[in-house]
Amino acid sequence: MGSSVFRKFSLLLVFGMFLSYGHAEDLANGESLYKSQCSACHRVKGKLVGPQLAGVSSKYANDKEWLYAWVKNAQGMINAGDPKAVALYEQYNKQLMQAFPTLQNSDIDDILAYVDAEAAPKEPVAVPGETTTAGGGDITGSPEFYYALIGLVGVLALIALMLVFITATMVTAVRSKEQAEEFNWGEVWQRFTKMMRSPYVITTIVTLMIVGGLSKTVTETRQIGLHQGYMPEQPIAFSHKLHAGQYEIDCKYCHSGTYKSKSAWIPSLNVCMNCHKYIAEGPSGGEEIAKIYEAVGWDAEEAAYTKEPKNVEWVRIHNLPDHAYFNHAQHVVVGGLECQTCHGEVQEMEVVYQYSNLGMGWCIECHRQEKVKVLGKETDMTVADMGGLNCARCHY
Repeated sequence: MGSSVFRKFSLLLVFGMFLSYGHAEDLANGESLYKSQCSACHRVKGKLVGPQLAGVSSKYANDKEWLYAWVKNAQGMINAGDPKAVALYEQYNKQLMQAFPTLQNSDIDDILAYVDAEAAPKEPVAVPGETTTAGGGDITGSPEFYYALIGLVGVLALIALMLVFITATMVTAVRSKEQAEEFNWGEVWQRFTKMMRSPYVITTIVTLMIVGGLSKTVTETRQIGLHQGYMPEQPIAFSHKLHAGQYEIDCKYCHSGTYKSKSAWIPSLNVCMNCHKYIAEGPSGGEEIAKIYEAVGWDAEEAAYTKEPKNVEWVRIHNLPDHAYFNHAQHVVVGGLECQTCHGEVQEMEVVYQYSNLGMGWCIECHRQEKVKVLGKETDMTVADMGGLNCARCHY
């Protein structure tokens, strides 16, 4: 009987634990939700528009239901006169938090788990050095490579002439000492000119000149339309180093087309105003932010849109030929690639430039090396094995 009671008690205990911990936090889901929903206004550590998120889970550990309700409908709680909600609203200058009614309680738990993991001290990890060139480019495709090669050939030719001169001088000295016939430069020149007039030598030289010229021409031609390093001036200066780097705003928050469209999309100024309604000054003053206000017709003093909006003519940086098809969502969502794979460390760029050459050879090389991921796990197959080298994949 005692054994039976013990088994029943164990089952009840396990069942209770299941109810209490039925949801195991998903850090990957939490990271995705944090970057897409929270990072525009919150940082893990340090205040942005709203308070830092580090420590929130412990602060509301005994009041999770209130926290769930606040995240899903902050304005409703404020309107209802909830004392905690009203106090937060007043504390942060009546900046209203956006409502997230579609988030489940488990999603909020995932976000908090991710925040706790990011806030926790981390052991330093040694990263092996990389020897790749910027953008993964091939140095043989650069004109400077051929100029350096021609210079090297010239230097080697001079060294060869010096060696011939030194050898002739030594031979002359030895023959003079042995009272033999002196070294005759005229005879050497005659033999050299006779050898150079040989049809085999002439054919070899002409062939090398033709092959070298064609190779140089083809290499130069393949560079047409490639704009690696292109860094145009924009009508409104925008620092990716500040926004994506220091403030950790996820790329996909502004360029939301990356995970649902062919194009990454240039963000509208309404996206900028999500934050800049409340932030009128930047590290270098408010001159550039004033340009945003002017374009959208926002009056900061009246806190209202009072003018007709104007169009901002951004200068496109990355541009593929019309006959080449590229889909951002296919690479970012399905392929699981990070923005930095093609665009470089954007979060460290004060002014964004074209990091990779975006040429056909560059894309093909990536397809030959990149492993295919299935359900988030890397397989042994490359994109090329899945038809990634088929012409019709990108040209149709």
